[in-house]
Amino acid sequence: MKKIILSAILFAFSSQAYAGCSELIAKHGAPDPSTKTMKQLERWVKRKVKDADAAPLTECLVAKAADNPNKAAAAGN
Repeated sequence: MKKIILSAILFAFSSQAYAGCSELIAKHGAPDPSTKTMKQLERWVKRKVKDADAAPLTECLVAKAADNPNKAAAAGN
């Protein structure tokens, strides 16, 4: 259920929000989300990001995660 709600929220973002995702990913040196699972990405953010960017970065990474069933719709691919 949590994944469905998160996916719905991510789907509501505009393409401008995804430009912000690229900036966040680059700013924090995040791993390539297409090669990681959602859980791996959540753990990475929890360990590495301690500022206000943590929640938005998690959402961005999970939207593009390799095992996200809604990846194409959520990531705008």
